Parts: sequence; structure tokens; C-alpha cells
Amino acid sequence: MVPKQIVLLLSGLPATGKSEFARYLARDHGFAHYDLECYPRGWPHPELIETWSTDRAAFVARLRQKHDRVVLDWGFPVRCLSWLKELQAQNVQLIWFNGDVNRARKNFVQRGGSDVANFDTQVRQIQQAGYPDSLKCLVVPALSAGGDFLDRHQIESIVFH
Repeated sequence: MVPKQIVLLLSGLPATGKSEFARYLARDHGFAHYDLECYPRGWPHPELIETWSTDRAAFVARLRQKHDRVVLDWGFPVRCLSWLKELQAQNVQLIWFNGDVNRARKNFVQRGGSDVANFDTQVRQIQQAGYPDSLKCLVVPALSAGGDFLDRHQIESIVFH
């Protein structure tokens, strides 16, 4: 069952279905979806960008004033670990989308829009940092080596067990 009040952060390997699941939560469960990498288009309240940039605790407090349910969609760079920790200190729940790296890379190339070198760099940094094992988070095995995505209802049952 989806809680009445919750703030989630979906992160993880690129091209493993984070944004798709965030859109599902928004569409079917009334979550406010903030695509943190797509400002201002991906922000229901773009005026919160300054707060996001300067004070994550205040940002989460403002989100909670405006919405009962929030999903943040952010494949955070490894260098932003301190920001992640600030969010977690505000009881934002980190959900890590994991999967087969080779299949995720193929998906990344197929969807286009960014140089595959960006994918390779981000994955290398994730692996070097020991993510997700070194993070306090729930891991969702979202993408198989065969290219199958976990069904959104299966992901929902893992996240909201």
C-alpha cells in the first residue's frame, strides 16, 4: 500500500526505468514528480530551484508543504553524495534502480539524446564508489540481461511492501 505521505528519490543506473516508474507514480498514485535533471519543464514548482541548489533540508520541507506524495527522479552524480545524504537525513527514501549494465547501455544508446560516453563515465564512477552497496537504500532489480524490465506493479510491491 502506498503511504499517504512520502518522499522518494529514484536513482541508479542510467536507462533502467527510473523515469518511467516516476511517471507511473505520478499518473496512478498522485505523486508530484520532480525530474531534477530536467529543470524547469520537469518541476511542478520550478520556483523551488533556488532552495534545491542551496539547502536540501529546506527543499524537502517545502516539498512536504506543497505535496503529500513526492517522487524525485535523479541519477545523481557520484560527486553529489553529500546532497544525497542531506536528503536521506530528511527521511527521503532512496530507491536504487539496478540492472544489467550492458543492457542498460544498449537502452541508453537506443533512446538517444546524450553521448554514450556519459553513460560509460557515470557507470564507471558508480562502480568505483561501490554503489549501491555503500548506500543505505532499497535496491530494485529493474532490468535483466535479456532486456526485460520489471513490471511497474512488481516494482511497486518491492518499494511499498
